[in-house]
Amino acid sequence: MIMADVTVLNLGKTPTRTVLKLSWPAIVEQFLISMASLIDTAMVGSLGPNATAAVAINISTIWLLEGLSTALSAGFMYVVAHSLGGRNTHYAKRAVRQSITSALILGTIVMLVVEAIAPFLCIWLGGEMAIYSSARSYLTIIGFGAIFKSLTIVLSSVLRAAGNTKTPLRINIAANLINIFGNFMLIYSAREIAIGQHSFNIWGAGLGVSGAAMSTAFSQFVSGILLLTALYRVNTPIKLKIKGDYRLSKKLISKVISISIPVAMERITICFGQIVLTRIISSVGTIALAVHQLVNQCESMMYLPAYGFAASGTTLIGQSIGANDMKKADEFAKILFIVNTIFILCLCIPIFIFARQIMTLFTPSAETIALGDIALKITAATEVLFSLTVVMGGICRGSGDVKFPLFLSLGGMWIIRLLPAYIFANILGFGVIGVETAIGIDVSIRGLICIIRLKSGKWKPKFQQSE
Repeated sequence: MIMADVTVLNLGKTPTRTVLKLSWPAIVEQFLISMASLIDTAMVGSLGPNATAAVAINISTIWLLEGLSTALSAGFMYVVAHSLGGRNTHYAKRAVRQSITSALILGTIVMLVVEAIAPFLCIWLGGEMAIYSSARSYLTIIGFGAIFKSLTIVLSSVLRAAGNTKTPLRINIAANLINIFGNFMLIYSAREIAIGQHSFNIWGAGLGVSGAAMSTAFSQFVSGILLLTALYRVNTPIKLKIKGDYRLSKKLISKVISISIPVAMERITICFGQIVLTRIISSVGTIALAVHQLVNQCESMMYLPAYGFAASGTTLIGQSIGANDMKKADEFAKILFIVNTIFILCLCIPIFIFARQIMTLFTPSAETIALGDIALKITAATEVLFSLTVVMGGICRGSGDVKFPLFLSLGGMWIIRLLPAYIFANILGFGVIGVETAIGIDVSIRGLICIIRLKSGKWKPKFQQSE
């Protein structure tokens, strides 16, 4: 079935307005996710550096495994966007049905892997015994939400590929509110809260780090179920009926895999690098690990517009190429770079100025605040260039140029980042500040390479295959 108007290429009166109209829900969504993560970090951080470190030592591995779902979503996003660009809704819906099956299978595999490694990961990464019990409990509980996290990542992406960025926004708002409320009730013990002249007794489970994990896993369950329901209820070009063929087809999945494998390798490269980096930092001490975790959480606020623009880039570039309009694809790519840079600068400058004050919101530890102040300033100073690599990744996923981000990540992580990080932290004795400096050098070089890539036009496909 061929439909006349299923693209978002003319969503706004100008290409810039189209970019902004498509991007703002994704940016707000990223903002809310980051805010929920920061609140989560602050709640856990109030328990002390050991609690923060217990979460931090698991984060890189969680990102690695979630990255597999991200890679899968990139493949389906590419297929759906190109199909709708060519106004072939039948093929797009077929891809969406198979995305559901694929997400369920991958999520089950990830859950089993997480449960298998949970007793050993903290030891493998050199965590201190003081955090072992909490770290193990956190990872074990998070693992049970893996199936629904996989659904959330994949189904959010296919909806965005169809130009619907508002539904994932609404659902993630609901999930984040549930997560925050769950944290409030499950992390802390029963306590008395004073508001003005009145005081209230608030029930609390007092589960600490485990409570944070339970709240996160439940919010993932809610978002996964709601997104699945949205595919059948919300009026989009890819709205499904329950009846249909959900079996995986070799031809379609081969096309998905051709995009997903390089993206997966990129994510694995980054996340294994982060795991090695975590090992380097944990060798410096628990305070260093806590600082790195807090800076990472604050950094998520700085690059959040980039992920919104990257998602829009995949949709707009994919649909433009699907419609065989390379001029429009080139125009959208340049606008995405410019608008992203303006947004990121508006966030980074105040964060750089108020770095110390921001760190005090997340920990009572004076040593953590002092080191975090310097580390956050380094991050804020280099974030614009890092954000360009994020946006370029979205553009490349839309065009099918997925090998470039892979090679860029390989070189940046394993050559530019990790060796200097080890030298600066352990040999020269700069500790966590040395690690953050190495990261800043890496992302700056990668950002400059992305600017060159965009101007060269080599990200554009040489020919357009028919569906």
